[in-house]
Formats: sequence, structure tokens, C-alpha cells
Amino acid sequence: MQTLLGIAVKPETTKSKFVQWGSWIALATVFSIACWFLSQWQFERQKEVVAANNIIIANYDSKPVPLESVLKQNQQWLKTLEFKPVSLSGNYIPFDEYLVRNRPNNGSPGFLQLVAFKTVSNTIIWVDRGWLPTGNTTDKPDVIPQLDSKQRTIVLRLRANEVPNGRTAPLRELPNIDLPLASKDILTKNVYLQAYGRLVSETSPLPRGADLGKPDLTEGNHLSYALQWLAFALMAFGAVFWNISQDRRRRAGLSGRKLKILTKDKDAEIEDELLDGKSKKE
Repeated sequence: MQTLLGIAVKPETTKSKFVQWGSWIALATVFSIACWFLSQWQFERQKEVVAANNIIIANYDSKPVPLESVLKQNQQWLKTLEFKPVSLSGNYIPFDEYLVRNRPNNGSPGFLQLVAFKTVSNTIIWVDRGWLPTGNTTDKPDVIPQLDSKQRTIVLRLRANEVPNGRTAPLRELPNIDLPLASKDILTKNVYLQAYGRLVSETSPLPRGADLGKPDLTEGNHLSYALQWLAFALMAFGAVFWNISQDRRRRAGLSGRKLKILTKDKDAEIEDELLDGKSKKE
């Protein structure tokens, strides 16, 4: 017999219990490691969101600078340019324009008007001229602002090109702001394909769509999710040790009952021996 926590148990029973408890702890350890990595992933996501928000906060209301001072036509896009205001002079190209589909605004379906703008340095940048609601009778805006090719100076907030989403769209419409797709019919190669601009203001103002305003700068649920994963890891170990504790208590109660039964049997044997001895003497 061996003693486990003051309780006499058989050696094979002790070994099997240690194996069982060890398997519980190993399973909780693997689960907790997975939870830890998931929490770190959520922490990193939260940091990325905060960093992106800080860039927008710093850029959004800053003073406009000349476009080519921060971004040239062949230059790679930088995240630090998101919503950076820039100024440029040139003219719209009225026959190079698209409607960008599936652009809801405050819960209402609509489009963006995307127009090519030729700068005085003979480069072309696409301009988002605002949001247009879907028409009452057709899958198009009721009114599309008309453009001219008059020389003007405009202020834009830079945005990155959107990744193609694989969808199709009717003629003169785009499934998203895929600049290479929008530029496929433009003969010149001097086109900004990495970025477009959201219109802020222009000289000689033309009718335009609604301004979508400042983007939502909430940080999302990444931090709460990260803390939840850590809590799950602690709960796993808590559950294991609680089960081990309960198992020990059950075994202690069972052993106590067996000990009482054995004691009663032994007392009965001693009492029988005494009675037998007394009978012999008589």
C-alpha cells in the first residue's frame, strides 16, 4: 500500500490517477498556449488600428501640400499618406469617368463618382467627387453631376488603390476603386495607379456628390478579444485544478468509508474472540 495525501491506496490506483491528472494538465497547457498566441494576435491587430487612426488624425486636417512633393506617379504608396491633403492644378477629363458601385452611406445604397484629372505636369490622377444615392426607379443615381474641362486648382485627400474584388459591373461602372481597371482605356502611361484623391475643394466649383466625411476612428473589439483569450487560458487551468481537487475529495471520502467498514469488521472479530475465550473458561 502507498499513501497519497494521507490516504492509503493501491499502487496501481495512484499511478493511474497521476496519469489522468497529468493528461488534464497537458491538455490545459496546450489550450492555454493557443489562447496566448490568439491574444497576442489581437493585441497586434489593436496596435495596427491605433497606428492607422493616428496617421489619419495627423493628416486629415493638415495644410495641403503640392501633390508631387509627397507622391510621384511611379512612387510606391505609403500608409503614412492616408488622407493626406494635397493640392494640384489641371483639368477634369469628362469622358473618363465611372460610377463605383456598392457604396452605402448612412445605411443608404449608392455610388461614388470617379473622374480622371489631368495635372499641369501631364500626369493623371483619379478623383472621387462624392457619393450619389441610388435612384428611385433604376440601379443608377437619378442625377449625375456634369463636368467640364476648365482649368482649376483642386484639393484632395489621398487614398490607396483598392484591391480588385473579382466582381463585374455594367459599362462605365466599377465594382470598386480598382485604378488599373479604371485606367485600361487611357492611352498615356502617366497615371497614378497606387492612389486616388477624395475631393475636398476646387476653384470654379462644379456640382458634386455628398462628402463622406471623416472615417470612423473606433479601435474595434481587438483589445477585449485579447483579454478574453487570456481569461480563457486561466479558466482552463482553474477547471483542471478544480476537477483534481474534487477527485481528491471523492477518493478521500471513499477511503474513509472503506476504513470504517474495515474497523467494524475488525471489532466484530475481536468481540467474537473474546466471547469464544470466555466460553472455554466456563
